Amino acid sequence: MIEKPRHHFSLQLASSVWNALVVPGKRWLILEERNEVRREVTITAIDFENKKIVWQNDSLPEPWWINLLSVSPRHVSLKIFENTANPDITRIVSLSLEDGKMLDGQIENEAGYTNEVQQPFQYVAGEPEFKTVKDFLKTRLNIIPLLGAEYLEAIHFIFISYYFGNPGAFTNVLACFTKAGELLWNEEIGTNLKGIGINTFFIAYDFLFFVKNKSELVTFRIV
Repeated sequence: MIEKPRHHFSLQLASSVWNALVVPGKRWLILEERNEVRREVTITAIDFENKKIVWQNDSLPEPWWINLLSVSPRHVSLKIFENTANPDITRIVSLSLEDGKMLDGQIENEAGYTNEVQQPFQYVAGEPEFKTVKDFLKTRLNIIPLLGAEYLEAIHFIFISYYFGNPGAFTNVLACFTKAGELLWNEEIGTNLKGIGINTFFIAYDFLFFVKNKSELVTFRIV
């Protein structure tokens, strides 16, 4: 008997999550959080296997015009936009992966790619693949998705992130099915959306990750 994906943990964060990268060779997740009221960016390292925050850094050299760029086995690289009128003028700074502290000097480039991460395929309205997903959801859930959907087959399961509702107030739902098409669970992960997102979920090291309502990190164990 196939065991359905089970909830591993949820973490309510203080700000909206804009980006999440898995550390190569390590069961850690690096998050870029953005507080639009204070115009402040925080970088957070999470040990998702042990369900804990390892460190947070909200004292970056640039509080707002900065993005999470990449993660390597030793460093977290950030891109600073030095001229807001010209996005091509940037510089790279790095944090220590161990404790999140700023590193001095130029850091040598390291391979940051990990083949453990599985991203969904995105299909938008008008594409033949979206029609296939649309017909599947209509048959299984009696719902007609709008705009687009993200689709991923992993282990024994099918994961679909889809949208319904009215313009300017769409709802995003993540559904989990068996390969035979049986619905296991349906999770509302966003409301009052103006359009569709990209990479609304992903899988790494047999964990499913998604952000609910912009600021709640949720993980499921899928084996």
